[in-house]
Amino acid sequence: MSQANLVELLLELHRTRRSGVVRFERGSAKKQLVLEHGNLSFAESNVPEEHLAHVLIGLGFISRADLKKVTALMKAGSRADEAAARAAGLNDEQLASGIGDQAIMILASLFSWQGCEPRLFTTEVLPQRRCRLDLPLPQALVDAARRAAAARSLPPSCKLGSEVIHADSNLGARSLLPLNAAEAYAYVQILKEPAPAASLAQRLPPGDCKPEELIQRLLLLGLLKPHSGMAASAHAMRESRISEQVQEMLRRFEVANYYEVLAVPSDAQETEIKSAYHEMARLYHPDRFASSGNSELRAQVEQLFTYITAAYATLGDAGARASYDEQRLKKESLVESTLQGRATVDADREKMADALYRAGRAALKNGDFDKAVSRLRECVWLRADVARFQHWLAVAQSEIPSLRKEAEQHFLKAIELDSANADSYVQLGKLYLTVNLPIKAEAQFLEALRWDPENQEAARLQEECFRMAGESRGNGAMG
Repeated sequence: MSQANLVELLLELHRTRRSGVVRFERGSAKKQLVLEHGNLSFAESNVPEEHLAHVLIGLGFISRADLKKVTALMKAGSRADEAAARAAGLNDEQLASGIGDQAIMILASLFSWQGCEPRLFTTEVLPQRRCRLDLPLPQALVDAARRAAAARSLPPSCKLGSEVIHADSNLGARSLLPLNAAEAYAYVQILKEPAPAASLAQRLPPGDCKPEELIQRLLLLGLLKPHSGMAASAHAMRESRISEQVQEMLRRFEVANYYEVLAVPSDAQETEIKSAYHEMARLYHPDRFASSGNSELRAQVEQLFTYITAAYATLGDAGARASYDEQRLKKESLVESTLQGRATVDADREKMADALYRAGRAALKNGDFDKAVSRLRECVWLRADVARFQHWLAVAQSEIPSLRKEAEQHFLKAIELDSANADSYVQLGKLYLTVNLPIKAEAQFLEALRWDPENQEAARLQEECFRMAGESRGNGAMG
């Protein structure tokens, strides 16, 4: 778990007003957050310095001499808050202050817990406390980030590098974070233009903390992310060169025949045509550019690959090639031939996409997942605007562990194209269950039920998410 994932998880639990216990374990250390209706009630930890009694000592509400009394009362069956209150005669205001400080201390420490997967336990009977915080999770996260940054309790990803940039993932949820004026100002500066951390720090006005600490708060909350300016510059230059090359090819393909597209002679053998296509697919398949932030380049590559796919579909089929050659030779000029050929591209793409879709579904039914992915992937790149093509490509990719992250993106695209299709939500939820993300899975099943309340599979799997965390409470006393 990264600090970004922690923030996203808790904001989602706040948005959906969930109740339960979110438990974290790393080695022998165990911590948990108790939530009621999306708000933080209190937190517990078996790490000694995070026990409630130690927090109350730090606040000056109890003395170290009271620790023996607290320990004895807890061994006799009292809760940590009851024991501390009885041992030192604390009132509710003092006790609430300690419980709040402990909760923020524990949440702040979780920012630096890397590789730890949280577990959500939903139960009708929650752990009890004499005083409950009812603290909204967005506010708790901001308070915890401030504390972690001040204490320099930071994961490696939040060390200030040469440049920080705007992190644009899940901005809708992060808009709930109640930033103060100084934090909001720093965030707006990066929205305008990425900048080296040192340069940004110099531009920030004096506030309640050092400018570097202000930036680290935003990094912890996932509003900013570190970025190497040199790496970004080199990457941008590479993409610029590729874009120029692709644009030049697109200009040539405007008046090229299919042989010229694949760069093969008109008497090329079948193996030569196949080899040329595979080489061009290796260089220009849109999947190679799926993670690029350059949307213009992705669109250019998709257009380029449409030409390449159309050329191979025609020349790779003996009957289609013979018909194409006959028509091509009847034209008076290469330009006239190409222009007329392009007039039929859309119809050809439609036919090819449907044929590839049927082949992909058949391969999927027969359990040949590699072939299914191959056929459906080509289908999607011919007609990326068809929800069912995106959906079934994702279903096929879900069967191959190395492609499951890509499958998630195609499910999301299918949902974007057809938001009322409950089956896409169900299949995406099943994918999340496969990779042990029950919270995200449950959100998809609930969305499926919103569109199709009678969907029995969604209802069954949503209930299964509630039962998945059925293990007993972790060993080690929590205070």
